[in-house]
Amino acid sequence: MSDELERYLSQHYWTEDDLLREVRADIAARGPQIQVSAEAGRLLALLVRAAGATRVLEVGTLFGYSGLWMARELPADGHLDTIEIEQLHADAAEHWFERAGLADRVTVHRGAGVDVLATLPGPYDVAFIDADKDNYAVYGRMALERLRPGGIVIADNAIRSGRIALTGQGGGNDGIRALHDLLAGDDLVATTVPVGDGLAIAVKKG
Repeated sequence: MSDELERYLSQHYWTEDDLLREVRADIAARGPQIQVSAEAGRLLALLVRAAGATRVLEVGTLFGYSGLWMARELPADGHLDTIEIEQLHADAAEHWFERAGLADRVTVHRGAGVDVLATLPGPYDVAFIDADKDNYAVYGRMALERLRPGGIVIADNAIRSGRIALTGQGGGNDGIRALHDLLAGDDLVATTVPVGDGLAIAVKKG
């Protein structure tokens, strides 16, 4: 995508507001800059809205950037359960959700993804996975078990600049490949789109 096209589409569809820019600046100052792109955030928001979601599950909160995009699309009685293992990140996320006026719609669960997921019953309408890549397929299976028929599961870093086409790349690459194997199953309608570092998207069949 050319710089001109990027600017044009960004201005129309995924320009960040002041709060989102502040969150991104906070991540740059205190945390790893591994949040989703604004383009991916907008797609997450769209999918939450398209699903008519009232319950959303997120594995990997960071400072709450992706969660803000999604929680803003929930109705007043909707809820986002988001899981974060790092205490600094969880504290930051709670701060930003409160600043956004969304504290009553979001619960930040602290702990390892697999451990916390085991305590969260479904059904969820949308699940978003953006955590440690080695466990991607585990998170995917657990999310699908908690997803209602017709619900959507989404995973970030699904392309990894093309490395997922190769074996033995390290850095959780095999975990992402295992998730692709899972999402290609008969019980899902799935694809991967080149947004950000790639978003894998699957709808659970009824």
